[in-house]
Amino acid sequence: MSDLPQKKYAGENVREGSNASPYPVSRLAAPISLVDTAKLIEQASETVALRTNAQLEVIVEQMQALSAKAREIMAQAINDIDLHRVECRFQRVPGKIYHLYERRDGKRYFSMLAPHEYSQGVPHTFVASYRYEHGETWTRTDEIEAKDRRREAAAEFAAQRLLKGS
Repeated sequence: MSDLPQKKYAGENVREGSNASPYPVSRLAAPISLVDTAKLIEQASETVALRTNAQLEVIVEQMQALSAKAREIMAQAINDIDLHRVECRFQRVPGKIYHLYERRDGKRYFSMLAPHEYSQGVPHTFVASYRYEHGETWTRTDEIEAKDRRREAAAEFAAQRLLKGS
């Protein structure tokens, strides 16, 4: 045998020169059982799963909101295209309000005259009034105020960001 002292414990669990051990070395230390370790792992797994599910729920909600917004944008685009196909015998000017009428045969047309501006009564069925926008879109007159508020808020937000950046 060799003259070197034999190590009682050897392997990965023993670190030379360290005062810490991966298992209790004192009678006063709390016992570590396999069941306790398994419970800790299970609790950690549950916590991670709950946190992950919460994060995924947020993503699902955002996806649903984006999907709804996409449907809204598509519906608006279809409406805008439909209104561009309506008969109009004058040059459309962005920012002006035009009035949509429908003849008995189902054909629709735009007029510059509102229903109350006809001296002898409205010749056809009034459908709605729209403002022609600069982006070649149409906004119903009952939605103009809300749209203008959103546009002003966005412009104010952008202006504040630009001023902060300089």
